[in-house]
Amino acid sequence: ARAHTGRDSYIMVEGGYHGLCGAFQWGVEDLEEDGGGMVRPYGEGVPQLLRQLFHLVPLNDGDRLESVLQQHGDEIGALLIEPILGNCCSIEAGHQYMSDVRELCNRYGVVMIVDEVKTGFRVARGGVQELIGIQADVCTFAKALANGYPISAIGGREDIMRRIGHGVMHGGTYTAHSVSLAAAEKTLEILEETDALERVADYGKRLQEGFAAILSRRGIAHCFTGHPAMFGLMFAEKAPQNYREWVTSDYSFYNSLAPRLHERGILCEPDSREPWFISAAHDDECLARTLEAFEGAVDETIRSLRRGRGKTRSEAVPPKPGRTKLEGGESSLPPPAALPA
Repeated sequence: ARAHTGRDSYIMVEGGYHGLCGAFQWGVEDLEEDGGGMVRPYGEGVPQLLRQLFHLVPLNDGDRLESVLQQHGDEIGALLIEPILGNCCSIEAGHQYMSDVRELCNRYGVVMIVDEVKTGFRVARGGVQELIGIQADVCTFAKALANGYPISAIGGREDIMRRIGHGVMHGGTYTAHSVSLAAAEKTLEILEETDALERVADYGKRLQEGFAAILSRRGIAHCFTGHPAMFGLMFAEKAPQNYREWVTSDYSFYNSLAPRLHERGILCEPDSREPWFISAAHDDECLARTLEAFEGAVDETIRSLRRGRGKTRSEAVPPKPGRTKLEGGESSLPPPAALPA
Protein backbone atom coordinates (compact mmCIF):
# COMPACT_ATOMS: atom_id res chain seq x y z
CA ALA A 1 0.00 0.00 0.00
CA ARG A 2 2.85 2.37 0.79
CA ALA A 3 4.60 1.55 -2.45
CA HIS A 4 1.39 2.08 -4.40
CA THR A 5 0.45 5.39 -2.78
CA GLY A 6 3.82 6.80 -1.80
CA ARG A 7 2.39 7.60 1.66
CA ASP A 8 3.68 6.29 4.98
CA SER A 9 0.76 6.73 7.39
CA TYR A 10 -2.19 4.41 7.94
CA ILE A 11 -5.46 4.07 9.84
CA MET A 12 -6.48 1.23 12.16
CA VAL A 13 -9.83 0.51 13.80
CA GLU A 14 -10.00 0.29 17.59
CA GLY A 15 -10.39 -3.30 18.75
CA GLY A 16 -8.95 -4.73 15.55
CA TYR A 17 -6.10 -7.21 15.65
CA HIS A 18 -3.58 -7.60 12.86
CA GLY A 19 -0.84 -9.72 14.43
CA LEU A 20 2.12 -9.21 16.71
CA CYS A 21 3.97 -6.59 14.72
CA GLY A 22 5.16 -3.33 16.21
CA ALA A 23 3.24 -1.34 13.62
CA PHE A 24 -0.07 -2.82 14.82
CA GLN A 25 0.47 -3.50 18.54
CA TRP A 26 -1.34 -0.40 19.73
CA GLY A 27 -4.56 0.19 21.61
CA VAL A 28 -6.49 2.91 23.41
CA GLU A 29 -6.43 3.03 27.20
CA ASP A 30 -7.93 5.38 29.79
CA LEU A 31 -10.95 5.94 27.57
CA GLU A 32 -12.68 9.29 27.82
CA GLU A 33 -16.37 10.04 27.31
CA ASP A 34 -15.62 12.49 24.51
CA GLY A 35 -13.99 9.72 22.47
CA GLY A 36 -10.43 10.44 23.55
CA GLY A 37 -7.96 8.20 25.31
CA MET A 38 -4.30 7.33 25.67
CA VAL A 39 -2.81 5.35 22.77
CA ARG A 40 -0.18 2.92 23.99
CA PRO A 41 1.59 -0.18 22.66
CA TYR A 42 0.43 -3.44 24.24
CA GLY A 43 3.87 -4.97 24.42
CA GLU A 44 7.37 -3.98 25.43
CA GLY A 45 9.99 -3.09 22.89
CA VAL A 46 7.61 -1.34 20.49
CA PRO A 47 9.31 1.91 19.36
CA GLN A 48 7.36 5.03 20.28
CA LEU A 49 8.59 6.42 16.97
CA LEU A 50 5.89 4.34 15.26
CA ARG A 51 3.12 6.29 17.01
CA GLN A 52 3.42 9.21 14.58
CA LEU A 53 2.61 6.96 11.62
CA PHE A 54 -0.97 5.87 12.37
CA HIS A 55 -4.42 7.02 13.46
CA LEU A 56 -7.01 5.02 15.42
CA VAL A 57 -10.75 5.34 14.78
CA PRO A 58 -13.77 3.59 16.34
CA LEU A 59 -15.72 1.00 14.37
CA ASN A 60 -19.06 2.11 12.93
CA ASP A 61 -18.21 5.82 13.12
CA GLY A 62 -17.96 7.11 9.57
CA ASP A 63 -17.86 10.74 10.67
CA ARG A 64 -14.73 10.12 12.76
CA LEU A 65 -13.02 8.39 9.84
CA GLU A 66 -13.93 11.18 7.46
CA SER A 67 -12.58 13.76 9.90
CA VAL A 68 -9.21 11.99 10.08
CA LEU A 69 -9.02 11.77 6.31
CA GLN A 70 -9.95 15.42 5.91
CA GLN A 71 -7.05 16.39 8.16
CA HIS A 72 -4.43 13.83 7.12
CA GLY A 73 -5.60 12.26 3.88
CA ASP A 74 -2.55 13.33 1.89
CA GLU A 75 -0.33 11.39 4.33
CA ILE A 76 -2.41 8.19 4.66
CA GLY A 77 -1.72 5.27 2.36
CA ALA A 78 -3.85 2.52 3.87
CA LEU A 79 -6.76 1.67 6.13
CA LEU A 80 -6.74 -1.70 7.93
CA ILE A 81 -10.06 -3.14 9.09
CA GLU A 82 -11.70 -6.33 10.30
CA PRO A 83 -15.39 -5.90 9.37
CA ILE A 84 -16.05 -8.53 12.04
CA LEU A 85 -13.73 -7.86 14.99
CA GLY A 86 -12.15 -11.27 15.54
CA ASN A 87 -10.59 -10.24 18.84
CA CYS A 88 -13.52 -8.27 20.19
CA CYS A 89 -16.70 -10.36 20.44
CA SER A 90 -17.14 -10.54 16.66
CA ILE A 91 -18.65 -7.05 16.75
CA GLU A 92 -19.82 -6.32 13.21
CA ALA A 93 -19.37 -3.29 11.03
CA GLY A 94 -22.66 -2.07 9.63
CA HIS A 95 -23.27 -2.39 5.90
CA GLN A 96 -23.75 1.37 5.47
CA TYR A 97 -20.59 2.05 7.46
CA MET A 98 -18.56 -0.30 5.24
CA SER A 99 -20.05 1.34 2.15
CA ASP A 100 -18.97 4.70 3.56
CA VAL A 101 -15.47 3.35 4.30
CA ARG A 102 -15.17 2.13 0.72
CA GLU A 103 -16.29 5.49 -0.67
CA LEU A 104 -13.94 7.46 1.59
CA CYS A 105 -10.97 5.29 0.64
CA ASN A 106 -11.78 5.85 -3.03
CA ARG A 107 -12.15 9.59 -2.51
CA TYR A 108 -8.84 10.02 -0.70
CA GLY A 109 -6.83 7.44 -2.66
CA VAL A 110 -6.34 5.20 0.39
CA VAL A 111 -5.73 1.47 -0.03
CA MET A 112 -8.48 -0.40 1.83
CA ILE A 113 -6.99 -3.51 3.47
CA VAL A 114 -9.56 -5.99 4.77
CA ASP A 115 -8.16 -8.44 7.33
CA GLU A 116 -9.92 -11.77 6.74
CA VAL A 117 -7.52 -13.89 8.78
CA LYS A 118 -10.44 -15.12 10.91
CA THR A 119 -13.43 -14.53 8.63
CA GLY A 120 -11.93 -15.78 5.38
CA PHE A 121 -13.36 -19.11 4.16
CA ARG A 122 -15.34 -19.32 7.40
CA VAL A 123 -18.32 -16.96 7.32
CA ALA A 124 -18.81 -17.43 3.56
CA ARG A 125 -16.87 -18.77 0.60
CA GLY A 126 -16.17 -15.18 -0.36
CA GLY A 127 -15.45 -14.19 3.23
CA VAL A 128 -16.90 -11.20 5.00
CA GLN A 129 -16.58 -9.19 1.79
CA GLU A 130 -19.25 -11.42 0.24
CA LEU A 131 -21.54 -10.96 3.24
CA ILE A 132 -21.23 -7.18 3.31
CA GLY A 133 -21.03 -6.63 -0.42
CA ILE A 134 -17.77 -4.69 -0.56
CA GLN A 135 -14.45 -5.34 -2.29
CA ALA A 136 -11.10 -4.64 -0.69
CA ASP A 137 -8.05 -3.28 -2.48
CA VAL A 138 -5.92 -5.76 -0.52
CA CYS A 139 -7.05 -8.61 1.74
CA THR A 140 -5.31 -11.13 3.98
CA PHE A 141 -6.20 -14.73 4.84
CA ALA A 142 -4.96 -17.52 7.12
CA LYS A 143 -6.44 -19.99 9.66
CA ALA A 144 -9.46 -21.58 7.91
CA LEU A 145 -7.69 -21.31 4.54
CA ALA A 146 -5.80 -24.54 5.30
CA ASN A 147 -8.04 -25.86 8.10
CA GLY A 148 -5.46 -25.20 10.79
CA TYR A 149 -2.23 -25.86 8.91
CA PRO A 150 0.22 -22.93 9.10
CA ILE A 151 -0.43 -20.68 6.15
CA SER A 152 -1.19 -17.08 5.27
CA ALA A 153 -2.04 -15.40 2.01
CA ILE A 154 -2.50 -11.95 0.55
CA GLY A 155 -4.55 -10.93 -2.46
CA GLY A 156 -5.81 -7.77 -4.05
CA ARG A 157 -6.12 -5.55 -7.06
CA GLU A 158 -3.77 -6.53 -9.85
CA ASP A 159 -2.17 -3.11 -10.15
CA ILE A 160 -1.21 -3.26 -6.46
CA MET A 161 -0.20 -6.94 -6.34
CA ARG A 162 2.01 -6.59 -9.43
CA ARG A 163 4.35 -4.44 -7.36
CA ILE A 164 5.52 -7.57 -5.54
CA GLY A 165 8.79 -8.52 -7.20
CA HIS A 166 8.95 -5.16 -8.92
CA GLY A 167 10.26 -3.01 -6.11
CA VAL A 168 8.27 -4.57 -3.26
CA MET A 169 10.06 -7.46 -1.57
CA HIS A 170 8.18 -10.53 -0.35
CA GLY A 171 9.36 -13.95 0.80
CA GLY A 172 10.33 -16.07 3.76
CA THR A 173 11.72 -19.40 4.88
CA TYR A 174 8.36 -21.15 4.77
CA THR A 175 6.80 -19.27 1.88
CA ALA A 176 4.89 -21.65 -0.44
CA HIS A 177 5.50 -24.60 1.90
CA SER A 178 4.28 -27.70 0.09
CA VAL A 179 2.43 -29.30 3.03
CA SER A 180 0.46 -26.17 3.85
CA LEU A 181 -0.36 -25.58 0.19
CA ALA A 182 -1.62 -29.15 -0.15
CA ALA A 183 -3.82 -28.66 2.93
CA ALA A 184 -5.17 -25.39 1.54
CA GLU A 185 -5.92 -26.95 -1.84
CA LYS A 186 -7.91 -29.77 -0.26
CA THR A 187 -9.68 -27.44 2.16
CA LEU A 188 -10.81 -25.11 -0.61
CA GLU A 189 -11.96 -28.09 -2.65
CA ILE A 190 -14.11 -29.30 0.26
CA LEU A 191 -15.54 -25.84 0.86
CA GLU A 192 -16.42 -25.45 -2.81
CA GLU A 193 -17.91 -28.91 -3.36
CA THR A 194 -19.70 -29.60 -0.06
CA ASP A 195 -22.10 -27.87 2.31
CA ALA A 196 -19.49 -27.59 5.08
CA LEU A 197 -19.96 -23.85 5.60
CA GLU A 198 -23.73 -24.16 5.61
CA ARG A 199 -23.49 -26.88 8.27
CA VAL A 200 -21.13 -24.74 10.33
CA ALA A 201 -23.54 -21.79 10.21
CA ASP A 202 -26.53 -24.00 11.02
CA TYR A 203 -24.76 -25.50 14.03
CA GLY A 204 -23.84 -22.02 15.24
CA LYS A 205 -27.47 -20.89 14.97
CA ARG A 206 -28.72 -23.94 16.88
CA LEU A 207 -26.09 -23.40 19.56
CA GLN A 208 -27.20 -19.79 19.94
CA GLU A 209 -30.82 -20.88 20.16
CA GLY A 210 -29.93 -23.40 22.87
CA PHE A 211 -27.95 -20.83 24.85
CA ALA A 212 -30.78 -18.31 24.48
CA ALA A 213 -33.38 -20.78 25.77
CA ILE A 214 -31.28 -21.65 28.83
CA LEU A 215 -30.57 -18.00 29.66
CA SER A 216 -34.12 -16.80 28.99
CA ARG A 217 -35.60 -19.39 31.35
CA ARG A 218 -33.44 -17.89 34.07
CA GLY A 219 -34.19 -14.28 33.20
CA ILE A 220 -30.59 -13.54 32.23
CA ALA A 221 -30.14 -10.73 29.70
CA HIS A 222 -28.05 -11.76 26.71
CA CYS A 223 -27.36 -11.13 23.05
CA PHE A 224 -25.15 -12.46 20.30
CA THR A 225 -22.76 -10.64 18.01
CA GLY A 226 -21.15 -11.58 14.73
CA HIS A 227 -21.76 -14.52 12.41
CA PRO A 228 -22.99 -17.95 13.62
CA ALA A 229 -19.68 -19.47 12.52
CA MET A 230 -17.78 -17.18 14.94
CA PHE A 231 -20.11 -15.40 17.32
CA GLY A 232 -19.74 -13.44 20.51
CA LEU A 233 -21.88 -13.98 23.61
CA MET A 234 -22.75 -10.88 25.62
CA PHE A 235 -24.67 -10.75 28.90
CA ALA A 236 -26.48 -7.54 28.06
CA GLU A 237 -29.69 -6.44 26.38
CA LYS A 238 -27.93 -4.66 23.53
CA ALA A 239 -24.88 -5.69 21.53
CA PRO A 240 -21.90 -3.29 21.51
CA GLN A 241 -21.21 -1.43 18.28
CA ASN A 242 -17.48 -0.93 18.82
CA TYR A 243 -14.57 -1.68 21.13
CA ARG A 244 -15.31 1.24 23.45
CA GLU A 245 -18.82 -0.02 24.13
CA TRP A 246 -17.48 -3.49 24.91
CA VAL A 247 -14.74 -2.33 27.26
CA THR A 248 -17.15 -0.16 29.26
CA SER A 249 -19.61 -3.04 29.64
CA ASP A 250 -19.71 -5.53 32.52
CA TYR A 251 -18.49 -8.89 31.24
CA SER A 252 -17.78 -10.50 34.61
CA PHE A 253 -20.67 -13.00 34.29
CA TYR A 254 -18.97 -14.45 31.22
CA ASN A 255 -15.58 -14.53 32.90
CA SER A 256 -17.07 -16.36 35.88
CA LEU A 257 -18.90 -18.75 33.56
CA ALA A 258 -15.96 -19.69 31.33
CA PRO A 259 -13.86 -21.61 33.92
CA ARG A 260 -16.93 -23.62 34.88
CA LEU A 261 -17.44 -24.57 31.25
CA HIS A 262 -13.82 -25.69 31.09
CA GLU A 263 -14.41 -27.96 34.07
CA ARG A 264 -17.22 -29.56 32.08
CA GLY A 265 -15.10 -30.10 28.98
CA ILE A 266 -16.27 -27.09 26.94
CA LEU A 267 -13.12 -25.28 25.87
CA CYS A 268 -14.39 -21.80 25.15
CA GLU A 269 -11.99 -18.88 25.28
CA PRO A 270 -11.80 -17.57 28.87
CA ASP A 271 -11.74 -13.98 27.61
CA SER A 272 -15.16 -12.72 26.55
CA ARG A 273 -13.61 -10.85 23.64
CA GLU A 274 -12.90 -14.08 21.77
CA PRO A 275 -15.65 -15.56 19.58
CA TRP A 276 -17.11 -19.06 19.79
CA PHE A 277 -15.66 -20.77 16.73
CA ILE A 278 -17.67 -23.56 15.11
CA SER A 279 -16.20 -26.52 13.21
CA ALA A 280 -17.78 -28.75 10.60
CA ALA A 281 -16.79 -31.62 12.91
CA HIS A 282 -19.34 -30.48 15.50
CA ASP A 283 -22.40 -32.72 15.37
CA ASP A 284 -25.67 -33.24 17.23
CA GLU A 285 -23.93 -35.14 20.02
CA CYS A 286 -21.53 -32.23 20.53
CA LEU A 287 -24.47 -29.83 20.59
CA ALA A 288 -26.32 -31.80 23.25
CA ARG A 289 -23.21 -32.14 25.43
CA THR A 290 -22.40 -28.46 25.08
CA LEU A 291 -25.89 -27.31 26.03
CA GLU A 292 -26.01 -29.66 29.01
CA ALA A 293 -22.66 -28.37 30.24
CA PHE A 294 -23.68 -24.76 29.56
CA GLU A 295 -26.86 -25.12 31.61
CA GLY A 296 -24.97 -26.59 34.56
CA ALA A 297 -22.25 -23.94 34.36
CA VAL A 298 -24.80 -21.12 34.22
CA ASP A 299 -26.60 -22.42 37.30
CA GLU A 300 -23.34 -22.78 39.21
CA THR A 301 -22.29 -19.28 38.19
CA ILE A 302 -25.58 -17.83 39.41
CA ARG A 303 -25.27 -19.60 42.76
CA SER A 304 -21.69 -18.45 43.17
CA LEU A 305 -22.42 -14.84 42.31
CA ARG A 306 -25.37 -14.78 44.68
CA ARG A 307 -23.07 -15.93 47.46
CA GLY A 308 -20.62 -13.20 46.50
CA ARG A 309 -17.96 -15.71 45.55
CA GLY A 310 -17.89 -15.11 41.83
CA LYS A 311 -14.56 -14.46 40.24
CA THR A 312 -13.93 -10.90 39.17
CA ARG A 313 -12.72 -10.11 35.69
CA SER A 314 -9.13 -9.82 36.83
CA GLU A 315 -9.29 -13.09 38.75
CA ALA A 316 -10.93 -15.02 35.95
CA VAL A 317 -8.83 -13.81 33.06
CA PRO A 318 -5.29 -12.46 32.91
CA PRO A 319 -5.09 -9.22 30.94
CA LYS A 320 -4.72 -9.72 27.19
CA PRO A 321 -2.88 -7.29 24.94
CA GLY A 322 -4.78 -4.05 24.72
CA ARG A 323 -7.12 -4.71 27.66
CA THR A 324 -8.26 -1.47 29.21
CA LYS A 325 -9.14 -0.95 32.86
CA LEU A 326 -11.56 1.86 33.58
CA GLU A 327 -12.11 3.72 36.81
CA GLY A 328 -14.74 1.82 38.75
CA GLY A 329 -15.00 -0.76 35.97
CA GLU A 330 -14.13 -3.91 37.94
CA SER A 331 -17.08 -5.87 39.26
CA SER A 332 -17.83 -9.36 40.50
CA LEU A 333 -21.48 -9.15 39.45
CA PRO A 334 -23.20 -8.77 36.08
CA PRO A 335 -25.47 -5.78 35.61
CA PRO A 336 -28.83 -6.03 37.44
CA ALA A 337 -30.66 -6.95 34.24
CA ALA A 338 -28.38 -9.94 33.71
CA LEU A 339 -28.67 -11.71 37.06
CA PRO A 340 -32.06 -13.08 38.12
CA ALA A 341 -33.30 -12.06 41.53
